[in-house]
Amino acid sequence: MVHIGINGFGRIGKSIFIQILQQSHLKVVAINIPNFDIYNIETYLNYDSCHQYHSIPNIKVIDQEYFCIGGHKIRVFNHRDAREINWKKYNIDYVIDSTGAYLTTEKVKLHNVNYVIMCAPPKDETPQFIVDGNHDLYRGEQYISNSSCTTNSIVPVLKFLEDHYQIESANFTTIHATTASQTTIDTNHLDKRTHRSIYNNIIPHTTGASKSITKIISSLEGKVFGTSLRVPVINVSLIDLNVRLIKKTDLQTLLKHFQESNYIQISSGKYLVSSDFNTSTCPSIIDSNACMSLPNNEFKLMIWYDNEWSYSHKVIKLVSYISKYNFET
Repeated sequence: MVHIGINGFGRIGKSIFIQILQQSHLKVVAINIPNFDIYNIETYLNYDSCHQYHSIPNIKVIDQEYFCIGGHKIRVFNHRDAREINWKKYNIDYVIDSTGAYLTTEKVKLHNVNYVIMCAPPKDETPQFIVDGNHDLYRGEQYISNSSCTTNSIVPVLKFLEDHYQIESANFTTIHATTASQTTIDTNHLDKRTHRSIYNNIIPHTTGASKSITKIISSLEGKVFGTSLRVPVINVSLIDLNVRLIKKTDLQTLLKHFQESNYIQISSGKYLVSSDFNTSTCPSIIDSNACMSLPNNEFKLMIWYDNEWSYSHKVIKLVSYISKYNFET
């Protein structure tokens, strides 16, 4: 059994926690949630404006520091400084940091545990690993990043194309759901364009996925470029990928070949929209009805991903992989 600590309990931390409850080899032992009233934990876990899942039975608050689910006690910390959290007291070796505040190796070392997984691209050279991307290159690194939700969505597709067809060039736009960093109305805290209301705007934004992609698939250095648009939906995003391949093929052959992959799904037959992909675990769902064949062996691929739930699922898969690797070596 791998004992897990979660730092931060927002959209990603909550999604990770709920999914770990279904894992027999992982156990969340402690959570750090600053400024949270533990007596609201049952409501917070069982009700969600986006994700629909089976309710979690037998949630009981014990006191200001503990709640339990089905008899399993979980410690709740309330600290803003990682140095104040005593993870080791609870035999925790792996901390999943979903705060977005600890994005360098120097900062995550403050957790004082053996292994930390960042849930965002690092701001330094902390190694990035993605399951179905480059996870097989993991060699016991203590501090790593699971990169971004967009990177987790596009990397498996790009890797498949690079391995089988070789990529000449690619560009993409991620049409991304709104995030907690945005505001419901315009504010005076000017931050490029994201200070504008999320309700009634399409907002051009940057994405760090281009840089992360080449950290994960080094052969794509200088070949892939991307940008982002924030749109007023609560969840589920879409990548518009335009890719030119070296090996000749056609769209139908390409889509059929994708079906042989264990980590890419094809949505076909039904004309679905973003909300239909809420709470999906696969981050690389190619919409065959929205794909196009372009001149010069270039293809437009539209890729759906639940930027919360499927990303959290990939974090769990990464923790499972590295904990097994570290146990066996």
